[in-house]
Amino acid sequence: MRDERRIFTHISPATPPRNVEAQAFYVPRGLFSRIIKRLGLEKRLGVARKHLGFLVPALLVFVFLSIFAFIGLKQVLFQSSFGPFLSLIFSDPKMVLKYWQSFLLSVFESMPGAHILFFLIPLALFLLFVRLAGIYFEKFSSLIKLINKQKHQFRHR
Repeated sequence: MRDERRIFTHISPATPPRNVEAQAFYVPRGLFSRIIKRLGLEKRLGVARKHLGFLVPALLVFVFLSIFAFIGLKQVLFQSSFGPFLSLIFSDPKMVLKYWQSFLLSVFESMPGAHILFFLIPLALFLLFVRLAGIYFEKFSSLIKLINKQKHQFRHR
């Protein structure tokens, strides 16, 4: 016990500095706001990444659905009498204009409406997902650029 006391007798305790500014750690001005902005950007980047992770597979699904719907529509149009009515427009346009009411009724009657609807729904959803994927890809790339810009700003300060 005596030896331990003798060891620590020559060490003087640290005295705190007298001025208050020297007491505080040096923290650059605006560091907190920069950290909060960066955390907000990282959060927005995560949301955009999550949306892109959902939209890209959905986009691929609707591409395949649209392709198969187009193939099915093409086969149904060849089997129905819709094609000959459409070719009548080009072969005898005067008769079509003369009897346009009967012609339109015949065209709509022979049109495979359900199959066209089955083609248009995946096509519309495909176009919607293309638009949404474009929007979120643009957000994602702008956020990446903004984060990289901030990284370079902080290094040069």
